[in-house]
Amino acid sequence: MFELNPKLKQQAIRVGNEQTPIFIVDDFMGDYQGAIDEAIALPYRNDKDSVGEYYPGIRAPVGKDYGMSLLKQTAAIFYKIFGVPRALTLYPKNGSYSLITKQEHEMDLLQCIPHFDNNDTFSFAMIHYLNNGEFGGTGFYRHKPTGYENISVGRKAQYIKTSQEFINQNGEPQQRYFTKSTEHYELIHKVEYKPNRLVIYPATLLHSAYIDNPQRDVSSDPKTGRLSANFFIEFK
Repeated sequence: MFELNPKLKQQAIRVGNEQTPIFIVDDFMGDYQGAIDEAIALPYRNDKDSVGEYYPGIRAPVGKDYGMSLLKQTAAIFYKIFGVPRALTLYPKNGSYSLITKQEHEMDLLQCIPHFDNNDTFSFAMIHYLNNGEFGGTGFYRHKPTGYENISVGRKAQYIKTSQEFINQNGEPQQRYFTKSTEHYELIHKVEYKPNRLVIYPATLLHSAYIDNPQRDVSSDPKTGRLSANFFIEFK
């Protein structure tokens, strides 16, 4: 049902001082309307067990057919582009349809700064942008006080300590979606939203949904909102 588009366009880029690879596939699937239809029919939740600590919205689990098809079609990329050792095996952690629903005045502190998804070296995030329309994409960042762009296990404690010190000295971030560079974080790359675009990046890389127009991007309607499918995977 979910097949690769034979006319897809793919590119591997490297971003920031740490030259972290990001893999982008445009016109990824030949027919992805089935995923959108599935997303429209599902119930969504906003509890932290469902959406995680950082996501300012609602999520619903993707179906097995779509999820397994996507993983099967992308598995080789991780070995070729991201240097995952061939001895390691792919393990899907979760996959969710996602919609950003929080207004800026409702956001928690940790939702107002870039974040990482995981500290493990061979963990990755994938975003499949689904709905037609112009929406905000995804920004990637450098933490200015440390210079870190990826927050690995060995960097996590120093990153948290330095971030808290910065906030103590300069105050909490503005209660808004994080987009452009500030004194705390520098924008190193932005991937634009495009329907049927797949974006793959290491889970250690600091990032944030680039919501520069909340009036446009904040919506709980899977028919018209900024609908994406988000996957987290690891190799071990």
